[in-house]
Amino acid sequence: MPYTTKPTFVYNGGWSDETRAHPAMKWMEDYTVNVVDAKNFDMLSTKYRVADFVLQKSDGTIIQGADPAWEAEKQIYNQFLAHCHEPQALMCCETEFGWEMIGQADVYVILPGNAGPGEKKVKSKSGKEWDAVMPSAFRFEYVKDASGPDGIKLSSAKIFSDPLPALSLLLKRGVLNPQDLLQ
Repeated sequence: MPYTTKPTFVYNGGWSDETRAHPAMKWMEDYTVNVVDAKNFDMLSTKYRVADFVLQKSDGTIIQGADPAWEAEKQIYNQFLAHCHEPQALMCCETEFGWEMIGQADVYVILPGNAGPGEKKVKSKSGKEWDAVMPSAFRFEYVKDASGPDGIKLSSAKIFSDPLPALSLLLKRGVLNPQDLLQ
């Protein structure tokens, strides 16, 4: 039985001229750097998402609708004083409606609270020091939508992230206590 194939963009590394040559990855860089990492959350939820957008958080929670998903994403990232997604690898396939991407990124974070004795910083590839790095993966579905930036919007996002590096520091710093994790 033959299998239909479509072009797949496979890339290892961070943002580059090569990723910017792909329309969805160019869009993704702009969204990641200028919206999420810049904490530019003061905009309509549908600027970058379709109205029936679906978000799956790394704890498995599924949130439907652009407005509630946008609020959930703000909560995820606003717990950090600063953060930065550093792409590692991706595969992006063309679909009937746009593209689907599965990617890996390290999410570097600066956390609230005072660093304890012996706490070590981690460095991103850019050389900036951070409190922790959370290995993460993401699955995004993009649709062609003339009302979105560059004619693209997200229709769904799934986040797969290991929060343990950040959680352990928040516990050590006294920002969280073990009971907070049970709520």
